[in-house]
Amino acid sequence: MIEVDQLNLSSLRDSNLFLRALWASLRERFGRLGWQYTPRRTGSQQLIRFGWISLGTSAPTGIEVSIRYRQVGVIRAVQFDLQHGVQDTYPDIEQILRTCVKEAVERKGQPGERLLSTQVRTLPRIPLAHYRGRNWYCGPLTSGETEIGISVRGFDDADIRHEFAVRLVPLIDALSCMTNAAFEQVHDREGEASAGHDDANQFLVEEDSLDDSPVQDHRLLLSAAQLRYCEDLLEDEIHDERLVRAASIFHRGLGIYRKLPDAHDLALALFVSSLEAVDLPLSKPASCPTCNQPQHKISQRVVDLGRRHLGHGVEGMFKESYQRRSKYLHVGKDVASQPVTAPFIPQLDPDGIEGCAMPSAGNPKNMMEFTSFVIRREMLLSDQSVHGHAAESNPLP
Repeated sequence: MIEVDQLNLSSLRDSNLFLRALWASLRERFGRLGWQYTPRRTGSQQLIRFGWISLGTSAPTGIEVSIRYRQVGVIRAVQFDLQHGVQDTYPDIEQILRTCVKEAVERKGQPGERLLSTQVRTLPRIPLAHYRGRNWYCGPLTSGETEIGISVRGFDDADIRHEFAVRLVPLIDALSCMTNAAFEQVHDREGEASAGHDDANQFLVEEDSLDDSPVQDHRLLLSAAQLRYCEDLLEDEIHDERLVRAASIFHRGLGIYRKLPDAHDLALALFVSSLEAVDLPLSKPASCPTCNQPQHKISQRVVDLGRRHLGHGVEGMFKESYQRRSKYLHVGKDVASQPVTAPFIPQLDPDGIEGCAMPSAGNPKNMMEFTSFVIRREMLLSDQSVHGHAAESNPLP
């Protein structure tokens, strides 16, 4: 076994940059790096095994790669366990691996930078207007799709392309909350935007709209604060992960809502779950004085969050939506208990709304719009905390 320590890494960010630089150095040295990725952590030994790598095109899959740590998320040492036969192919493999580790330590603070772009389709089919920030851009294409470009840092082509994919996902999750549009990637391309720049950064002025999507001249608009939020997101300046997680859940619910009209209960469940993520307590909940179990009061937190941003008029709807979500997830109870037919046949259902069987028409459009509005408001508050911009934050009447 080969162990290399004294890496002088001090944080999770440093450790991950080091790993990315190490994999790039191995690819550069051998031309190819393959993985049998089977991660496993042994806490008692402060050890994480990543799995087995194969180097080049002729060597067997024969090197197990592990790291040791003293502090969780901070690498103390890298270990390579060589299977029999690897040294027959690479007699100087130990020295090469040590050299690659040394190179990675030196390179981790000096990634290269490239602009990568991709094309996305929006549902509904309305492209984003053209916006250009300090580290990303977007713009409409004549095909009706949207081009999104991100300036990405990395250590080789494979690393940069992977990092682009990593950055793209939370970006389009946030954009879905800002526009009520679901995004799906079409294909990748590299270089400058093919969308026109003449109307760049025409910002949305009215940020309190609840209905539908922010559209002008058949383009989805963003506000200046939303552009800044996206910039901060891409530069890892959003330190509270709750909004990132909430946007991810909302986007998946929105995709279901836009594509699968018969899956409204599932879409609603995800909308409510995204609100849970927004208001997840940063500290441990209080314990019940009787049974000493944690008191989460999740449903009340969701209602309070809605009331804080939308006023008292939404309390009933948020309570009902949370109950509907719980019945669907925990006991499989659909709000819709009968199909839509003509002529319509009213029937009783003791578990249904008002004791009646409901047709599959429980469109959660209002809850979708309320949820995205709440997340947008929280994003605006995040922008204020980072940049100090004053903004209206009173609930709607």
